[in-house]
Amino acid sequence: MLTARASESEREPVKNPLIWAAWGFPLGIVTGIIGIGGGVLMVPVMVVALGFGMHLAVGTSTALMIFTSLGGIAGYIYNGLRAGVPFTSPIGHLIGYVNVESGLLLAATSVLMAQLGARAAHRLPAKKLKYIFVIVMLYMGWKMIESGIGLNLF
Repeated sequence: MLTARASESEREPVKNPLIWAAWGFPLGIVTGIIGIGGGVLMVPVMVVALGFGMHLAVGTSTALMIFTSLGGIAGYIYNGLRAGVPFTSPIGHLIGYVNVESGLLLAATSVLMAQLGARAAHRLPAKKLKYIFVIVMLYMGWKMIESGIGLNLF
């Protein structure tokens, strides 16, 4: 994203629904497998490959999270029920592989804080928003690598 050549004002966004679907299909599978809402992958694709402006990409990604999350939830409930996961555990009530209490608390606080995040994003110029996105993704990627190999540097 940092090295993309055309600026947002110079490039016309891709408007072909077949191209959107061609990107959405593999991104949906990958984000479902690794359990993320999709913004980590969808925002860079929308900005770099599809020519969306940063604000449009972030807003679209946020709207898409509803559908990718619902699909992921349905899959984890279905597969957990098929696997015979019990309905209670030491960490709360379960429906499949979904912890009900944790999910509700995370959803409620995320919805409230997303409002603040959207307001803050609209106050930032697109270039600064892009830099913040890249910095957060690099940091999160590093933390995932650290936890995967057992390091704890930061």
